[in-house]
Amino acid sequence: MKTFGLYEEGFLAACTINGGGTGGGSGGGGGGGGSGVGTTWILRNPGFGAFDGVAYGNGRFVAVGIGDIFTSPDGVNWTARTSVTSNYLNGVTYGNGRFVAVGNFGTILTSP
Repeated sequence: MKTFGLYEEGFLAACTINGGGTGGGSGGGGGGGGSGVGTTWILRNPGFGAFDGVAYGNGRFVAVGIGDIFTSPDGVNWTARTSVTSNYLNGVTYGNGRFVAVGNFGTILTSP
């Protein structure tokens, strides 16, 4: 897995690519774009606000933002999920079979 930051105002804030798999991006442009090898990028607009963190694990993407959580099987089609906080969520990762999201005021959320 490779993680790198592309800090360009209003678009892509970070990206993670899993060994030849699909990449996911986040930032103020209203969504991320991705390609299988990371050389060709397509702007995706999921129809809601910006993502502040995106992670991939167990066959799905999870994206977080201002108290929002979204999931996607393919990085293109997104579903809003119920969040137990309205705090700003600014990061998410996957490990040991769980997604963990972190945010302001010490907020830590985990998937079941």
